[in-house]
Amino acid sequence: MSNLIRKLYEDHFLEIEPLLTKESKRLKLSPNELVVLKTLFQMLKKRVFSIKQIEKKIELPITDIEKAVDKLTNKGFVTFALETRNEKQVEVFDLSGTFDLISKLYEEDLRQIEIQKHESKISMAIEMIENALGRVLSGAELEIVKSWYEENTHTHELIISKIEEHQTSGRFSVKFLDRILNQTKLQLAPSDEKTEEAIDRIFKAIKWFQWI
Repeated sequence: MSNLIRKLYEDHFLEIEPLLTKESKRLKLSPNELVVLKTLFQMLKKRVFSIKQIEKKIELPITDIEKAVDKLTNKGFVTFALETRNEKQVEVFDLSGTFDLISKLYEEDLRQIEIQKHESKISMAIEMIENALGRVLSGAELEIVKSWYEENTHTHELIISKIEEHQTSGRFSVKFLDRILNQTKLQLAPSDEKTEEAIDRIFKAIKWFQWI
């Protein structure tokens, strides 16, 4: 994701300064660090680091700029290196760390969204089973239902379809549903093997034609 964010920025699809302002609290940037980081992005084309150039662009004393730069470095937003240009060594900066830190934020956001979706699906299945049984599930029953999702043994769609299919059955229970799901899984397995065999035959045929 870090490379994607960088690409969007470089292709002018992403305005980095408003993004940094919006996420400054989550990135734990102080006001001075934020303004200095934005200024570094304005200087990114040449990448030559100069405190004096930063001072010309913002209304901060050099000492405050230096402190902000040190903190940005320690936090991983910026790195520095020496580079030879026109037979002279100049100090250049790199903001790859900033893209990495932004991407970590959004990756965590996506992870939380997936967790919420996962929990929502479990809650839906539990609610449907409890409605069918007319009672609250026991701790052991809850663990069985959760295991279907946490161990990824059955798809949500299959679980819901089997609940709907068997909920009016006089034998309906969590254990009964667990057996039905496992039987369905076993019934599906041979077709998967047949598919693999068919693919194997196709590849062998391709190899055979290549030798003709």
